[in-house]
Formats: sequence, structure tokens, C-alpha cells
Amino acid sequence: MLKTTMLLAVSLMPLASCGGDSTSDDYQQALDQENAAQAQAISLAASSPCNAPTRCGVLTLSLASDRCEVPQYHVYSLVSPTADAASAAAANERSLADRVVSLAPPSACVASIELPPTPACAANACVAAAPAN
Repeated sequence: MLKTTMLLAVSLMPLASCGGDSTSDDYQQALDQENAAQAQAISLAASSPCNAPTRCGVLTLSLASDRCEVPQYHVYSLVSPTADAASAAAANERSLADRVVSLAPPSACVASIELPPTPACAANACVAAAPAN
């Protein structure tokens, strides 16, 4: 009886591993979700209104690229009706980017450092201030 059970278990092992590569599917699904969250956060990050630089902020996204997360910044109005939703959507996007990176196939990551822009207010819209020379 034990011999039959072991033989059956061993013969079924290859079938258990034939389900396809769920890791690849999980990675692609996570990447699609992260891309959708990125688009949502950007669409909610309105540049106006503002009447002072203190009414502007920088929305930070972490775009997943293989095993790397690349920062992307968007200047937006902190007093727009969608400001809180944009901030929440960006937090969700960063969380999804972490998941994408954790599921990515092994690869080298080249570090990239990009400083966030300084927000400014021009013509009632939040913009990135021109860099000082």
C-alpha cells in the first residue's frame, strides 16, 4: 500500500508543475495595476489653483522597471479638489511598484538619483521652479 501511494505521488508531481508560469502572470498583472495606478495619480494631480508656492506640492511616484524603482515627480496644487485623492493614489502606486519589483525576474539595477523639483506658483498654476544656475 505504501509503495502504491509513493508511486502515485511521484507520478503526479510533474502534473502539479505543469500549470504554467504563474510568476510571470503575477508580474504582468502587478505591472498592469501599477501602470493604471500611475495614470490615475497623474490624472488627479491638478496644477491649479494656487496663489503662492506654499499651496503647491510634489507628488512622488515610484515607477517599476525590472528590479529597479525609478522616481517620477509631478508638481500639483495642494488645494485642488482632487489633491487628497492624488496623494492617496500616489501612495497606492508606490505600494504597487514595490510589488512589481519583488516579482520581477532577476536583473541588474542601475541606481538613478533624481532630485524632486521645487514647486512654484505661476499664473495661478503650480509648476516646477526653474533650477538655479
